[in-house]
Amino acid sequence: MPEGWCWTTLGALGTWTGGGTPSKANSAFWTDGTVPWVSPKDMKVAVIGETEDRITEAAVEGSSTKYVPERSVLMVMRSGILKHSFPVAVTDRTVTLNQDLRALTPRSGISADYVARYLNLAATRVLHDCSKDGTTVDSIDASALERFKIPIAPFAEQRRIVARIDALFAEIDEGETALAAARDGLDTFRRALLKAAVTGELTKDWRTQNPTVGTKQESGHDLLARIKMKRSIASTGKRRGKRNDASAIVLDITTLPQLPEGWAWGTIDDIAIDTLIGLDRGAASQRPEPVGCPYIKMQNISVEGKVDLSNLVYVDADAEETSKYAIMDGDVLFNTRNSKELVGKTGIVNHPAPGTIFNNNLMRIRSIDRSTNQWLAVALVSPPFLERLEMIKKATTSVAAIYASDLFTLPIPIPPPAETDEILRRISKALSASADTLSVLDAEAADAARLKQSILKAAFEGRLVPQDPADEPASALLARLSAPAPEARRGRGARTRAK
Repeated sequence: MPEGWCWTTLGALGTWTGGGTPSKANSAFWTDGTVPWVSPKDMKVAVIGETEDRITEAAVEGSSTKYVPERSVLMVMRSGILKHSFPVAVTDRTVTLNQDLRALTPRSGISADYVARYLNLAATRVLHDCSKDGTTVDSIDASALERFKIPIAPFAEQRRIVARIDALFAEIDEGETALAAARDGLDTFRRALLKAAVTGELTKDWRTQNPTVGTKQESGHDLLARIKMKRSIASTGKRRGKRNDASAIVLDITTLPQLPEGWAWGTIDDIAIDTLIGLDRGAASQRPEPVGCPYIKMQNISVEGKVDLSNLVYVDADAEETSKYAIMDGDVLFNTRNSKELVGKTGIVNHPAPGTIFNNNLMRIRSIDRSTNQWLAVALVSPPFLERLEMIKKATTSVAAIYASDLFTLPIPIPPPAETDEILRRISKALSASADTLSVLDAEAADAARLKQSILKAAFEGRLVPQDPADEPASALLARLSAPAPEARRGRGARTRAK
């Protein structure tokens, strides 16, 4: 410890305040409220100002929530986010809290920003030392948190430390902002690439050298006819999970954009050989141990169209179920139920382990060959298709669904197979370069996070700013904080004991 510093506990630094939730049934508590009410979802910033929810003064009086003064340190005490982080923030105004937060209002001589910065450094240790056992939701034990040790510098040095941290963090934040802009640029590039792919713009130059008309090359219309014939021969007009060809969807293309020569408009109903909703196995039947069948769920599909097979759960399935719901290399999985923002995620499965099956919130789609499957996966995550998908989502307050009868009617452009192969080659090359760039950005973001931790470590070891011998030692400061308040003087009119 630097000279003039000393250790103490968080509980010794000030007043602690818990939170509460006013009755949701009493709408008057929430209508036109002016008092900020902080919940874990607000704890994504370092300084709490405006909040998503505001309550009335009557709500404060009628509930267990209390006013918390500005310059207080807020901490999340109960939330799933405590699995991997310990959110801390400082208030810039008077607020109230919900029951999942606690506030420390430091006494004079203790900087709230200093305390918050130290908790940012020590977050992993807080989670390790103060987590509460035996709770269904990750929680922090309040008494353990109050016993948590913190190094206290002289008050003047606390302020110098905070100012220096903030100055250095501001420089790093500029770099992180640039990294975020670059990441957004990659996302914009990906969307533009996929749009160019499904409109034919990506291979415009290729078509001039490889015309379809007047050659023996198969066109998009030829491919659809070949799929229809194969489906008819293989299943006598019936496919598991799909309608009969006799009732095939008639697509009105009069309102659709004109496609390049050799392309055709089709639907999933036209292009799919087989579609099937997956096997229902609830959470109680799933296990992390590799016993049974690997089980793909909707969270294994990313919004970018990747299917992550590295961290699957396992379930039991009999031989018939394993055969029926088997996932093969190149299968397309479509997420039929999820939140409104995430429903409709699509990905192609690459090299699944034998016996892999899939969840009932997913639809398996197979076409005539891997190349056509890959094209389908590209089309289903392209911006034009996602715009059409928005129009068929059926949403409630908690979940959204996309029904097969609606999905199968959506138009999809079908290029000639030879051009499909060229499109997929160009997409793969471009996305591979994009992934390399993203890896660099991720590494730089990780470096920035490590640099911030190094700055915090240096700060609380007394190496970030110089010490000043003239500063009041922290031991004297803490002694004053722990001293009992002096008794109030009697006024002139005070009553004296009779003699």
